[in-house]
Amino acid sequence: MNKQHNYRVGSIIKYRAFGGEVRTVEVESKEADIKDGRAGFDGMIRPGEWCWGYDEQIIKVVVY
Repeated sequence: MNKQHNYRVGSIIKYRAFGGEVRTVEVESKEADIKDGRAGFDGMIRPGEWCWGYDEQIIKVVVY
């Protein structure tokens, strides 16, 4: 069962990437349809390194 996490633009989240790596990301945008009709986010891992993920991949909201 996936836990629903509340977060917003500017939040710091941890999510599990498809390869299993846990990444810490500052959320730059929230999207109702990030890909394939599923909700998700994009954000920055570190300056110049961007990523995106689905909401169900979020494991923790570090800073709301």
